[in-house]
Amino acid sequence: MGIRTNFLRSCMGALALITLQGASIAASEEASQMDAVNDYLTAFKQRGHARPIVETHIHFYKPSRPGGVPWPDCPSALCRDVLPPEYKAVAAANGIVTAGVVEASPLFEDNLKVLDMLGRDRFFSFYVGQLEIGSSSFISGLNRLSADRRFVGIRGYLWSPAEGITLSAAQLRDLRELARRGMSLDIISRSDKNPKNQVEALCTTVPDLKIIIDHLGGAKGPPPVDHEWEFSIRRLADLCPNLYMKFSSFYDMYAPGDVPFISPTDLPSYKAHFDVLMTAFGADRLIWGSNWPVSDLHGTMANEIKLAEDYLAPLGEQVRDKVMFKNALLFYRRHQPGGED
Repeated sequence: MGIRTNFLRSCMGALALITLQGASIAASEEASQMDAVNDYLTAFKQRGHARPIVETHIHFYKPSRPGGVPWPDCPSALCRDVLPPEYKAVAAANGIVTAGVVEASPLFEDNLKVLDMLGRDRFFSFYVGQLEIGSSSFISGLNRLSADRRFVGIRGYLWSPAEGITLSAAQLRDLRELARRGMSLDIISRSDKNPKNQVEALCTTVPDLKIIIDHLGGAKGPPPVDHEWEFSIRRLADLCPNLYMKFSSFYDMYAPGDVPFISPTDLPSYKAHFDVLMTAFGADRLIWGSNWPVSDLHGTMANEIKLAEDYLAPLGEQVRDKVMFKNALLFYRRHQPGGED
């Protein structure tokens, strides 16, 4: 008896008491990982979670600390201490069985502070940090964070570098090192932040790097869908098999920034844009996330999840389980050289 791989042991702490039949990995690594994820999904359902969810996008921060935080701005509706116990209560009420944290600060030390904040709580099974791609400190920072097995990748091109995606020699060095380590890159692409043509250059130049565009790729409602946005989304999905889309932060389609604003909660307000993302990326490259606590400015977690579930229900249980559970675990893991996780 035993957990099949280090990935499974670290990723699914919520199931630490459940053991699986141990068998040597004779098939390919990818097939064995899929088998293991399927086993975990089955185990959760057997434990009474009819529709288990993996969370992939939450932020923690503490403005009350000396000196405050770089984000969010204070005073603002987001300017309060947002800590793990609060999120765990939200998760428990909404069927979320494990979660990953995405760093919201550009300060390297804040990566370490958030990891320390999480402590030994295995509910928080992976962590996406912040490092400046192309900086002289990138590799040393990557080495320090990599000592924690929860660290699976970075969110880049948000705070820095100021010049954005240039694919300079220094940037390519760091991007290729991420790929070599089997880590991932989260990126925003909306309005003038990381335009789609720059993302295309990135994902085609470093085809071994796993990249995910956060928050619906900058979709904006109401329908009908903007033709230029749809064209750029479909082009990216076609040209970049290493590119995924985070099915997250739905309310941003209508909200005018990080300010209190009540967004629609009816599926027709979102469906046309969801259809573009589903038909472009397919069920294997969409990954759900909430963008909590920002999402709370515009609606409830329960309604955000209901939008996802209502949209996915007609597509069948297998598609639903991929988008809400399986894809996250397969994407947010570290594939080490040599085939060991």
